[in-house]
Amino acid sequence: MNCYDCTSQDHLARPALGVCHDCGAAVCEAHAVTRTHHLTRVTTILREERVDPPARVLRYTTCDAAYAALYSQPRERAQHVRTTAR
Repeated sequence: MNCYDCTSQDHLARPALGVCHDCGAAVCEAHAVTRTHHLTRVTTILREERVDPPARVLRYTTCDAAYAALYSQPRERAQHVRTTAR
């Protein structure tokens, strides 16, 4: 299997080292980003607990940039609107 990005843009056939966790495209060493991700489990009283060691996640560079942008944006707080009967 060859890297999707290398084949589609550079027209070079570089062997892939894995598959992107998000989009499923084959990625080579130049287009791969490896991250860690802590899995969680639910224990008594619905408490979430991190599981060690962290899992490994392989992402294509574009998917990793999109993921980073998603979580770097400040989330807007939901505003509760009160209505009163008149």
